[in-house]
Amino acid sequence: MSTVYRVYVEKRQGFDVEANDILKTLREQCEVKSLNKVHLLNRYDVQYVDEAILKEGINTILSEPMVDDVYLEEYPFDGNTVFGIEYLPGQYDQRADACEQCFQLMTGDQNVKVKCAKIY
Repeated sequence: MSTVYRVYVEKRQGFDVEANDILKTLREQCEVKSLNKVHLLNRYDVQYVDEAILKEGINTILSEPMVDDVYLEEYPFDGNTVFGIEYLPGQYDQRADACEQCFQLMTGDQNVKVKCAKIY
């Protein structure tokens, strides 16, 4: 059995445009006036890669180092309400497929598996 590495990627403040749009929508259209901040993370579960390859891939495939904060294995949720959205088995996930192909090009190994989810 291969290790599954979990990586969380979040845009830094000032670059978190999508999270701010979701906050605005929830406050204005859904009338959740008490909501002050929304964090939006991309969660990646990467399997069948070495740790060294993963660390290299984090900065080249999974994130943009200048605008993203990366958390390996754990994210400090601080007791906030959290939920995630991911594709069902059999549904096509373009982000996961692109990440898999990039890792496959890096390693030359066709067995690399990546699953993605959005965490709110």
